[in-house]
Amino acid sequence: MSMPNTWRLAADEWRATVAVELLGCGTYLGVPRVTEVDFDPWACVSYWSVPMSAALCAPLRVARLITAGRHLTAEEPQ
Repeated sequence: MSMPNTWRLAADEWRATVAVELLGCGTYLGVPRVTEVDFDPWACVSYWSVPMSAALCAPLRVARLITAGRHLTAEEPQ
């Protein structure tokens, strides 16, 4: 199985710029439906802690956000 080119570009940028773990082939990541916003102790399923819109961002933008955050936190005094 291969990933779309847009995801491959994001993964390559993540690997090259920050120490971020990437899920590999054969990994299962359960993502709840956009409408799942309530905790149900009997269902044992994941849910979103806050409602979200159906519009999701581009993977490359997520990579850049992670890179910027790691850069800013690395510059903070300990």
